[in-house]
Amino acid sequence: MDSEAYILVDHAYETYRQGRFAEAGVLAGQLCKEAKKAGSDGMAFQLGLLEVQSLLSAGKPLGALNRLLSMESWKTPQHESLFDMRKQTFNLLRSYNPNVTQLETRLAELESLARRALDGVVADFRLYEYLFLIDQGKDEKALNAIELAWSERGTATMNHAHSTAAFGCLANLRLKRRAQAEEWVKIIERDGEITCLGYRSDLAECQAQLALFDGRVEDVFHYGLQQRRVAREYQDVIRVQEAVEIQVRSLLIDGTNGDPVDRTSGVLDVLKHDPPGKRSVQLEFTFSLLILDIRLAAVRWAVGMQPAEDFWYQSPQVVASELRVVKDEVIRRIEKAKAAIRRTDKIARRVDQAFGCDWRQETVHRRSKRLQEVVSNLD
Repeated sequence: MDSEAYILVDHAYETYRQGRFAEAGVLAGQLCKEAKKAGSDGMAFQLGLLEVQSLLSAGKPLGALNRLLSMESWKTPQHESLFDMRKQTFNLLRSYNPNVTQLETRLAELESLARRALDGVVADFRLYEYLFLIDQGKDEKALNAIELAWSERGTATMNHAHSTAAFGCLANLRLKRRAQAEEWVKIIERDGEITCLGYRSDLAECQAQLALFDGRVEDVFHYGLQQRRVAREYQDVIRVQEAVEIQVRSLLIDGTNGDPVDRTSGVLDVLKHDPPGKRSVQLEFTFSLLILDIRLAAVRWAVGMQPAEDFWYQSPQVVASELRVVKDEVIRRIEKAKAAIRRTDKIARRVDQAFGCDWRQETVHRRSKRLQEVVSNLD
């Protein structure tokens, strides 16, 4: 590559740093092809990774995945770069085109690469193992993977301690081990990296989920808002989507908000902040589940029930039948909730099939039973 090409390479990196991600992705892609034709394999590889990161930041994960798949046969400048590429490919396949058999093969390859890399990188592998196990509903094994990740950290590890601790908190909450979950939050706070956006986002998410588990309405909204602000600064679409969900759930359990589907409740206002773009299969399910929970909350309000928190469901609903609206409106809301159940169940079946499990379908079934409990009481 000539000197003019290197000037363009610097411009591509600077464009990315300025937050012009779509433009940086196009430029990096063009330069990557030129470097490959010129036989500059090392430069082509680095530009390919820049294109991937630009596409991800621009909310184009499928474009990033296609670029990574096209690079699989390329020579890499060093072993750690190969590991970095393979883990990104694994995570995008897991998120947007999952197939349990293919993912198991790729995870085994990733583990082999990690064990031959610098000290501590194996701990980075454990985070992806954890995510895959969570996808399959294997919560105990997922927690074990995180505990191993914590013990296997080394001087050259590529994962941050706060990421591991955050996953440890969430894994324990899934297993209803609140005290252990809180211990991981204390670890994050103790090892604080307040200048790190990832640290601040992880801490806010854990604090929000712990508050949601406890039913602390004001804390859930506060930490969710904190999480969303940091995620936007972090340019992480997935984190923003997760923060929007947390904030909506905080509004659903606030008995002072009134009717959840009325504009004055604030639910619709928060949903407007949900960023556009292709959702991962995980978020496609959780967002559909959120809409279902909004419909379920609207039925509860209409029949005079107090709010119930459906995600962790630590305080079961208390059924009542002092209607706040006319019977026809109650029936209409029940039908909308049933439609949301069918829609979410369809997504759950598809994603469960991809990961070889059924826990998402069971999650939807539990919502269906809660709705049936309300309907039966009306009869």
